[in-house]
Amino acid sequence: VLFRSSPSPSPSLSPSPSPSVSVSVPVSMSVFSSASSISTERIFVSIPSYRDSECHVTINDLFAKAKHPERVFVGVCWQFDPEEDQAIRSIPIQNSAQVRVLDIPAEAAKGPCWARHLIQSLWEGEEYYLQIDSHMRFRENWDVMLIQDLKLCNSPKPILTSYPVGYELPNKIPSETRSSLLCARNFDTKDGMLRISGKLLASTQREPIRSLFWASGFSFSDSRVIQEVPYDPFLKFLFFGEEMSMAVRLYTNGWDFFAPRENVLYHLWSRAYRPTFRQLRDVNGLEVVSQKRVRTLLQQEPIHAIESVTHESQTDSKVGPSSTGSIIGSRGEPGDPQLLGVYGLGTARTLQQYEEMSGVNFRNRSLDVRALQGGQSPQAFNDFALSLLAKMVQF
Repeated sequence: VLFRSSPSPSPSLSPSPSPSVSVSVPVSMSVFSSASSISTERIFVSIPSYRDSECHVTINDLFAKAKHPERVFVGVCWQFDPEEDQAIRSIPIQNSAQVRVLDIPAEAAKGPCWARHLIQSLWEGEEYYLQIDSHMRFRENWDVMLIQDLKLCNSPKPILTSYPVGYELPNKIPSETRSSLLCARNFDTKDGMLRISGKLLASTQREPIRSLFWASGFSFSDSRVIQEVPYDPFLKFLFFGEEMSMAVRLYTNGWDFFAPRENVLYHLWSRAYRPTFRQLRDVNGLEVVSQKRVRTLLQQEPIHAIESVTHESQTDSKVGPSSTGSIIGSRGEPGDPQLLGVYGLGTARTLQQYEEMSGVNFRNRSLDVRALQGGQSPQAFNDFALSLLAKMVQF
């Protein structure tokens, strides 16, 4: 079984001199129409990278394996240490004219949600949106496979998502082509956040399978999702809680989740080779504020249980407000659902409808069999998943 573990601090990379680097942080998210007169279908790929030596390799592999690399465009939020990461940044990138980069010092990083929000400002109207991590490998013709699978989904607003099968360094990619399906695991007793696992399916599928949950490290959809459900920049230093907050926001905005017919890309689950953003000091307690924001969104605690946002979390948000609407109200209380605006729940469906669909009760923090099995019978899964997936480093 594959599951997301908390990123633990890793030893620093060996230092090497580097010139100073300028910081480029957008003030607002650019909004373009998803309609296009261009007959070719383009893909915008979002990649947040925190001091990751695999990021360049990921980008190069992405272009090398695409059937139509000229239709692929990448947005990267590169969070790096200018003194220690020069060797990483000096690795050549293929198709560099199609790569849009935000350079940010590692010490200014605020976690994956914040970084993914910044990257969405680099979107320039490409028809499809692929969100991944900075340590991935791809199958040949992955771009065509994803578009074909998306068009097979029985939904007007489908999203392909799963926890990909793992690869190992330096480039040990398994031959496994079966996909995994996201299943609920448990509610954490400390932070109250739902943990998700990925179970390998017993066989490849004729069509994408409905999924109850959503994964941040692999999500492919129409790019309308950027405008309809933009990433919340106030979820700073948040790790657990990202996927469930986005899942309910997406679902209540009318989006449906599917596992692809086959595994299309591979993920490096070990973090032993790199630092993580957990090395940074969260001196203002922004992770706690973010967790309360998520729990309030999920109606796990009363609206007024959220404490006022700190001065730092307001003034540091050069990322917004976005052009899609106000982030918070004048009272500066980011946890109040009435003040979440575009970062709150949608109106197409309710949170209660998501709970009924998924088998999850957020208020009681309980799971039924449907949630634990991803809506499938036990026979749908492979009995030997552990031997086929890369082991994860536990926190």
